[in-house]
Amino acid sequence: MTIPWGQLGKDSWLGGTHCVACLAPPAGSVLYHLFMCHQGGSPVYTRLLALDMCGVCLVNTLGALPIIHCTLACRPWLRPAALVGYTMLSGVAGWRALTAPSTSARLRAFGWQAGARLLVFGARGVGLGSGAPGSLPCYLRMDALALLGGLVNVARLPERWGPGRFDYWGNSHQIMHLLSVGSILQLHAGVVPDLLWAAHHACPPD
Repeated sequence: MTIPWGQLGKDSWLGGTHCVACLAPPAGSVLYHLFMCHQGGSPVYTRLLALDMCGVCLVNTLGALPIIHCTLACRPWLRPAALVGYTMLSGVAGWRALTAPSTSARLRAFGWQAGARLLVFGARGVGLGSGAPGSLPCYLRMDALALLGGLVNVARLPERWGPGRFDYWGNSHQIMHLLSVGSILQLHAGVVPDLLWAAHHACPPD
C-alpha cells in the first residue's frame, strides 16, 4: 500500500518482487510457529523448518534485486550479469541453508549473499553505483539488524545467562524476530525511494 505503483513505469515488476521479499519471511515464520504443536515427529518439523527457511531465502534473494537494479541503473551491460550472478549465488546459499545441520551453519550459509550485497553497497558508496541519496544508509542498517538478529539467535542470549527465566518473554528467538522486522522495514524504506529514483532518472550519455 505504500508503494507508488503508478510512478514505477517499466520497473513495476521490481515493486512486486519487493512485496514478496518483505512478506515471505513473516508468512513462513508464522506458519512454522503456528504448527509447532504438531505430533508428527521429525519429518513434519523438518518440512516446517524448510518453509521458514524459504521465507528467509526469499528476502535475501528477492530483496536484493531492486537494490542491484537501481545501483547499476546506468551500467546496462553489467546489471543483467549482476542480477543473474546474485540469483545463482542465492540458489546455492538457499540450498545450503535448507540442508544445514545447525543454526550456526544456516547463518553461515547466507554469508556469501551478505558479502555480495556489501560489494554493491561499497560500489554505491564510492560513486561507482547510483540510486536515491538516502537509500544506502537504510540498506546498511538493514543488514546490520539482520546480522545482529542472527548472532543473538545463534548465541542464545539472554537465556544462556538465566536458564528458565526467558522461556516466555525476551528470549533470543523473539529478539531475532523483532530485529528481523526492523531489517525488513529498513529494506522497504530504502527500496521505495530507489525505485522512484530509477523511474525518473536519466543516465548521462556515454
